[in-house]
Amino acid sequence: MAGVAGAKLMRLLAACLLALLAVPVRAGSTDTRALIAHMNEALAKRNYDGVFVQQIGSRRDTWRIIHRMRDNRMTERLISTDGSGREFVRNGSEMVSYFPDRKVVVVEQRSRASGYITALYGIGADTEKYYQLHSSERPVRVRGFLARLVTVEPRDELRYGYRYWIDEKTSMPVRTQLVAANGEVIAEISFISMTLPDSVNEELLKPDVDTTGFRWLRRDNAAARNAVRTAFVARQELLPAGFSVKVFPNMPVAPDRGPRTRFIISDGLAWVSVFIEDASAGEQPGAVRRSEGLVQMGTTAAYSLSTAGYRVTVVGDVPPVTVRAIATAIQPE
Repeated sequence: MAGVAGAKLMRLLAACLLALLAVPVRAGSTDTRALIAHMNEALAKRNYDGVFVQQIGSRRDTWRIIHRMRDNRMTERLISTDGSGREFVRNGSEMVSYFPDRKVVVVEQRSRASGYITALYGIGADTEKYYQLHSSERPVRVRGFLARLVTVEPRDELRYGYRYWIDEKTSMPVRTQLVAANGEVIAEISFISMTLPDSVNEELLKPDVDTTGFRWLRRDNAAARNAVRTAFVARQELLPAGFSVKVFPNMPVAPDRGPRTRFIISDGLAWVSVFIEDASAGEQPGAVRRSEGLVQMGTTAAYSLSTAGYRVTVVGDVPPVTVRAIATAIQPE
């Protein structure tokens, strides 16, 4: 009897061991950081040509993207497939947006040159105070790709989380999600197809839009003469935990070197822009009157308030509670 009981016990232990081995194990933060680093490098160096579906809320759009890296310069063309003819061409820090339905072309200069598919830079020593990093031990199938899932989960309601399905062979993100702290998916990009050509023909990066009769609007990055005469600061003790002011050498400066009218605030992963302007500007004849309070536009939240005769506006891909908190932290010095 003892022998039979022993044999049954051994079989039970073996079954338990097999069950444990069948459960995917979540890798630690070290492995996750390595996967993210490989993905960032792939996005920074690779050419790619693909088709993806983007969903924000109930809206679904399909796009073709052609992305080239040459001599450390990024050129990218984004083409809508919905028949509208919309195209967006990025060349370094310049972005040109084509809207055939409105016969308008908008040219903008941006402070940073980044593609539509964004890397996950900014993970540092303090990241895990505010986010939990995990990755799946085993790859999963995603629309024909074999990919590892990386999750960056927020520890509070002040920031969104990120999910990246990173292709095993190429380290490219073939599916990405922006996720609320409660698990709700705010936005998703999922590739249907992707190739990684060694080179990209110049013709593929040119827009297929006849701009005859179009209006060209230019939004220069250079700051206009400063109408703000009161110095504002971001009070660190009032900013949400983990957020602080970031400084970039190429940020625009007003010709008269007046007080700052723009701040970039980040926790390393989430980035928020702060704009300060004379509140009376909206009262001028013909000016567009801007409402105060919260505005939600897809993944982006914006919050405006007036203080000391000026309007403070905060914009970023963060929860509404965060833009509101940052706006109240911007105060006269």
